[in-house]
Amino acid sequence: MSYPDISATPSAPSPPSPYASASTLLALIAGPLRRPRRTLLAVAVTAVGCSLSACSGIGGTQTETATPADTVSASQDTHSADDVQDAQDDSGGDTFTVALDKTATWNNGVKAHLSGFSRGISGEYASPSGKAYLAFSVTMRNGSKASIDLSMVSLSCPDGADEIFDTDADFDGTPDTHLLPGKSLTWKAACLLPKTARSAQIEITPADTAGSGWYRTAIFTGQVQ
Repeated sequence: MSYPDISATPSAPSPPSPYASASTLLALIAGPLRRPRRTLLAVAVTAVGCSLSACSGIGGTQTETATPADTVSASQDTHSADDVQDAQDDSGGDTFTVALDKTATWNNGVKAHLSGFSRGISGEYASPSGKAYLAFSVTMRNGSKASIDLSMVSLSCPDGADEIFDTDADFDGTPDTHLLPGKSLTWKAACLLPKTARSAQIEITPADTAGSGWYRTAIFTGQVQ
């Protein structure tokens, strides 16, 4: 029987190849350099995607308008203590006056408020079209015990001017719905108003369909930029 020769001197390990070290070094150098390139490519792709899809920092969709409106501020005509308060329907007459940027409150708890004033030019398919307007939001809150038919709410523009109707700009008139007790609803409206005009008077009259009384007209009046 033969046995393996264990008396031989073990061979010394081969020295590391200088070429292997160089390739390893190149691999270590090249590795980190690839990451920034991928990052730059990712940023570039994201930027292109945002330019095509109009990325936004908030959720929701972005729509285009042919003639964007300029936001303006509204104020009361005077600065007395009475004018800066919200108005209550306690005049006993057919109307009561409210500062343009304040809230009208009827005796049964129904409230109306105007906000978000802006100027613009009505679009090609608006009625009427190509006219300067003053846009605003109307918010009504039903604090009464009966529902309100919003389609019967009367809105009068400054000096009897026409109201703008433009579906593309959401100027659709008063909503065709009933506002239940305790609920509120906001819609957009616009009135013809020359660019040079500064005084605005907007009148709102809810309608009573419950037969329990009638509403006085709230006259919102003030200045716009």
